[in-house]
Amino acid sequence: MTEQASNHETQSNTVGLVLGRFQPLHPGHLELIRSAMDECDEVVVCIGSAQLAEPFTIDERHDYLNRQLEVLHPDKKWRVVDLVDPEPMDIWPEYVKEKCGIEGEEHRFYRADKLSEVYEDRLKKLGFALAYITRSPFYFWFSDGLHRRVSSATEIKAIYEELGQPIPRSFVQAKESENK
Repeated sequence: MTEQASNHETQSNTVGLVLGRFQPLHPGHLELIRSAMDECDEVVVCIGSAQLAEPFTIDERHDYLNRQLEVLHPDKKWRVVDLVDPEPMDIWPEYVKEKCGIEGEEHRFYRADKLSEVYEDRLKKLGFALAYITRSPFYFWFSDGLHRRVSSATEIKAIYEELGQPIPRSFVQAKESENK
């Protein structure tokens, strides 16, 4: 074995972790994923609350996210992991690292929303640096023909509930439904 190959084998790769429910996938999620892809050797995209099927099942979220990542990041190393909320929830940081198969330290956890100090400290002890990405509001086209400025899936779902309409799989689907 050459010295170069030996050095390569002992190098640790930086893993970026992005966690979301992706109900629906929106530009804020894509920005977190893009940041992680730009800065890390591998990205693990975790679909949280996998047990919840409102409005999409875990299979729908997993399939759509995989297809989207294949299009947006075909040359990057990534994988999607489904996470059921642990019981008790206070074991969450350790549970996420274990279920994602992330070993070692010096990895990055990408977030838009601030975590509690307790979770931050525990993630740091597990070897994660926290990378907070400022979530930029974006315009989302709704089925009533109006664009509204939103910054989260929670806001999107609330507006669709007010409209009494089903939530689209993604922001693109909402625009495409106008043409049908």
